[in-house]
Amino acid sequence: MMSNVQKVKGFSRQHLANSLTNKKFQLILFPTEQCNFRCVYCYEDFEIGKMPNWLVEATKTLIRNKIPKLEFLSLSWFGGEPLLAKDILFDIAEYSLSLAEKYGCKLTGDLTTNGFLLDIKTLTRLVELKQNSFQISIDGDKESHDKTRLTRSGRGSFDKIWTRLLDAANTDLGFSITLRVHVTDLNHESVLKFCERYDQTLQKDNRFNLLFQAITNLGGDNQKVITDLTSKKSAVHLVKELTQRYTVKTGSINPDTNYICYAGKPNSIGIRANGNLNKCTVALNDDRNAVGKINPDGTLTLNNEKFSTWVKGFTTLDSWQMGCPLSYMNSNSVVGDIAVKKVS
Repeated sequence: MMSNVQKVKGFSRQHLANSLTNKKFQLILFPTEQCNFRCVYCYEDFEIGKMPNWLVEATKTLIRNKIPKLEFLSLSWFGGEPLLAKDILFDIAEYSLSLAEKYGCKLTGDLTTNGFLLDIKTLTRLVELKQNSFQISIDGDKESHDKTRLTRSGRGSFDKIWTRLLDAANTDLGFSITLRVHVTDLNHESVLKFCERYDQTLQKDNRFNLLFQAITNLGGDNQKVITDLTSKKSAVHLVKELTQRYTVKTGSINPDTNYICYAGKPNSIGIRANGNLNKCTVALNDDRNAVGKINPDGTLTLNNEKFSTWVKGFTTLDSWQMGCPLSYMNSNSVVGDIAVKKVS
């Protein structure tokens, strides 16, 4: 019960401790930054390919050096589309699992994937490797999804993804799939239709759940299309309504505690497919997000000034700074220890 959760300035004391401890480590990995989709609102530029061999080995060395002192290692796979580089993903995950078992460290893993390549053979192997939590984006039912989440060849992707989901549901594998339902100004009816489809097929399977998100402008080349999808800001209301509906349906409790973004946590770091280190998976081309690099020997070279800016929320416990360091930095610049409000 929430009354028993100890809080500090609205933050769970336990969440704060987990974000600071050196016994836990989250490694966000980009095995490739290529993608088999060309979603109309995507902010990525796909200029970087797969991790080269030296980087795969350096990443494994980093894990080997850290894991003896860890109680918990989390691998978060991002892209591009991480399943375009299954060989790299399996290699690093297998290596990590063998070390975790040797040193008594708990290994978990999650993938942000479009789901197109998540066939049963791949899903089975990922579950075996403890990489069994997935977030898959859905843009409403078929007619709206196929207008915005296109394959690289320009085709719709809904039917293939839905087949993958039904195939997964027909197994007894231990996994968790969050369907991130994107709501825009133009797809409300289709989102409701998808919810009906979900209710009739997957809702009773507790391995699946829905997360509703309004599309926002995160950059990218198709600014006119993004404006058409977001300018009326009508999606926010439907997101709130559906979130409440499905929270009630599942009986889940949304903790009344402030959110801590992974990008603001000192024990979380991202390794991109070119060896650069990032804190945030959104602002990939933002110089503030280039906080260092991994070296061939597995050591990390960090720009302490940039890194500390991302984690500065732990010195202020400001809910905005902790919840989205990127958004906070976009409105506030920091000179030394003095925050200076940006005025446009």
